[in-house]
Parts: sequence; structure tokens; C-alpha cells
Amino acid sequence: MKLKIKSRHFGELEFDEGIVYHFADGLPGFEELRNFIIIDDKDTEPFRWLLSIDDPAVGFALLEAKLVAPELYGEFPPAETSSSVVFVIAILGRDPERLTANLRAPVLISQETRSGKQVVLNSDKYETDHRII
Repeated sequence: MKLKIKSRHFGELEFDEGIVYHFADGLPGFEELRNFIIIDDKDTEPFRWLLSIDDPAVGFALLEAKLVAPELYGEFPPAETSSSVVFVIAILGRDPERLTANLRAPVLISQETRSGKQVVLNSDKYETDHRII
């Protein structure tokens, strides 16, 4: 079944419901939003965009953890990361000279189960505003 949403940044999007990822618990601070799509935009690579279809005004810039903190994969059981990609949420501020990422709360996305979750790590070795540039 085809779905349509209108996004401020990407305009009207039509997509197959088979590409929707379900977050059973939502994301911290956005628990009511449970269904998302991932948008790959050639103009903003290597970023990907996690866009809520429950509220298309809400979206997050994602970077694969292997690009900024590959050690995050070691925080999860191998069985979990073998079928999932670990992402971090990038914080894009007004200053293009300062780009940070939240390493303390990575997002795991499973292509296999079309599900996702954000995990808050109980470790001081990861920052919520890890500077990338």
C-alpha cells in the first residue's frame, strides 16, 4: 500500500508502507512517534534522515556509527548488530563549523524486522555532543 506525507524539508513523499520502520517505544522525548522512514538524499550524504510519518515535522539527521564511532558496535551483542545498523543522531546547529553527534544514545535499525530502537548507554565514555567537526 502506498502512503503519502508532506515534509517541510523533502516536500510531498509517496512511499510503500513496506519501508516503514516501527519503533515500539518511540524515541526518548518522542515516545508517541512510532513509525519512521529513512530518507537517503544524495545532496546530504553521508547523512540519512529518520523522518516520522506520525508527525512529518519531526526528523533526525543520522550518521552510521562506523563513520564516527565504530566502537559503538561493541556495546551490543553480536547477534543484535549482525542484523542491525548502528546510527548516531547528528546535531546540526546554526554553526557549520560545529557538528556533533549523540554517541551516548545510538539508534539501532534492523532491515530484517523493519524495526528500530534508541538505546541510552550507561557509560561515561560516550558523549551526547561528541564533536565531529
